[in-house]
Amino acid sequence: MTKTERYRRVSKFELHDMIGEGAMGVVWKAYDTVIRRYVALKLLPTRIGKTSDARQRFMREARAAGVLQHPNLVTLYDLGEAEGQLYIAMELVEGRDLSAMIAANDPLALERKLDIVVEVLEGLAYAHERGVIHRDIKPSNIRIAADGRVKIMDFGIARLQTADMTGSGAIVGTPNYMAPEQVTNGAITAATDLFSVGCLLYELLSYRKPFEGETVHGVLYQVLTTEPKPLRTMAPSIPAALERVVAKALNKVPEDRYQSARPMQQAVLGIRAALSGAEPTERLPPRWTTLPAPILRLVTHTPLRWRVAVLSALAVVALILAFVSYSPIMSPAPEPPRIVVTHPSPPPPPLPAPDPRTLDEMIAAPVARGTNPALIALRDSALASRERARRAGAMKNNVRSLALAEAMLFTAEQARRGGNQAKASNAYVGAVPEYRLARIQAIALRAEAHNAIERATPIVKALATRPVAARAATSLARAESLYAAMDYPLAKLAAQDAEQVGVATGVAPPTPQPADPRAAIGVLLTDLSRAVASEHVENLRLLFPSMSTADGASWSAFFERATRLQASYTPEPITVENRVANANVLAVYRFVPRGGGAQHEERTKLAMSFISTPGGWRIDSVRDLGK
Repeated sequence: MTKTERYRRVSKFELHDMIGEGAMGVVWKAYDTVIRRYVALKLLPTRIGKTSDARQRFMREARAAGVLQHPNLVTLYDLGEAEGQLYIAMELVEGRDLSAMIAANDPLALERKLDIVVEVLEGLAYAHERGVIHRDIKPSNIRIAADGRVKIMDFGIARLQTADMTGSGAIVGTPNYMAPEQVTNGAITAATDLFSVGCLLYELLSYRKPFEGETVHGVLYQVLTTEPKPLRTMAPSIPAALERVVAKALNKVPEDRYQSARPMQQAVLGIRAALSGAEPTERLPPRWTTLPAPILRLVTHTPLRWRVAVLSALAVVALILAFVSYSPIMSPAPEPPRIVVTHPSPPPPPLPAPDPRTLDEMIAAPVARGTNPALIALRDSALASRERARRAGAMKNNVRSLALAEAMLFTAEQARRGGNQAKASNAYVGAVPEYRLARIQAIALRAEAHNAIERATPIVKALATRPVAARAATSLARAESLYAAMDYPLAKLAAQDAEQVGVATGVAPPTPQPADPRAAIGVLLTDLSRAVASEHVENLRLLFPSMSTADGASWSAFFERATRLQASYTPEPITVENRVANANVLAVYRFVPRGGGAQHEERTKLAMSFISTPGGWRIDSVRDLGK
């Protein structure tokens, strides 16, 4: 995201100081010039609002979070869009994030730590009762105000991130605090947030994360398969009951966790009350005796003659013990010195080979002799699937399904080395379809990059000796090089850059089409989008040879009143009969008026017919069906 200049205006807000920057945007301390107060203004990345559907989803999620009004939740004041920039105005809370306090090892009392978690659970209980799940509870989303109040931040943002980043190959969320069902795309419930609260409480008590690894895959493996170290081994002073609360919150089975925030809050409150509400020890007056109070009361109520008799007997016993302790004791004769013959100790056994830490190291390590042949066969099948995914470019491009596939294989390898054959077998079997899906996703990325290069190639050739030809040719050469290196997303971007250079100069020749008629018509409609963006009627006529003079004049008038044109054509099922095809097509046009102003969007449905020609499929007729 590009950095915004200080004191720039975004709608009614004046930006003053940047507070923070992360994956979900930049947060500024901003001044509301209408209400005249300071707010925290979050400017969201452009990817969230790149389409009208995404903008509507953003508004819907932000409004759902905006209805939450609670002392332990950061209040949302406003949301909207200004100059293509989506923003959320929130309550400005002066203070520190809990993550900063943990990183600094702030010496917080145990009672204060529990107070913080109780307030977090109070805010979550309020949100959960209204059907809102946070999905990204972590210390950096917990704000401790200057007056000690606890505020949960970023409600609704994590869901937006999930919706808009899934499919990019990135892992959404913070792996150290993710519940297992988030890793495996399971159902998200209130128990998901409580798992994250368990991670937060574990770290707050021990100053260590419950799940750690050298790589993201290592962390995911820990979350899915490994129990964290017992809390009291790192924080021995905490009550055993508190360790049980954390263990229940961190249960990997959602049904075995706390099902809502209230029961967990009550459990923590009970421990907090026990810490602060224990009865103080009474200070006893000085006494000549160390007898317990009940015995002392019994003695003081005994008649005097009995007390004298008992004391006399105790005195006699004391004298006898003193006499015995001072009587001489016969010492045994000393033994003669013994000669001790020492023998050289045997050499220490050789140190075992270091345990491999990464997945590749475990795969490369030799398999122990005596391993079950059926287990070896399952392992070979999983490794073969992994290799096929690698050859397709899944590792190079970090496709969506790769993280889960690698985590499952890591689990299998660890279980096999630990002798747990049943667990290893299940993990090997589960990894195969995930690697197969990762391979399919990589092949799809390769096809997208290939198609982008195919579309850009005729444009670069058509530029010939124009001034921008060198730049377009350089971008195309870079795309081809990246494609050969299997870096498909970057290859696609480089090819699109070459294509846009030509479109900006009005060059948009047809792209070579595949043999399949439906696929060819899909390429034709993509070319049509590019021809409209070029704002040249001649490029439209190449795709629509039978365009009438009136239609050409209508397009010319449209190009005169609109700029920064974007068009998309989405066909419904295409019917093909010999050399003729028909389809209803949804057309969407986005543009900015020549005189300036906000972006406009127009939608219409078209009845289009297509015909096969020696040069490929072309548009034969178009009829407007209305909106």
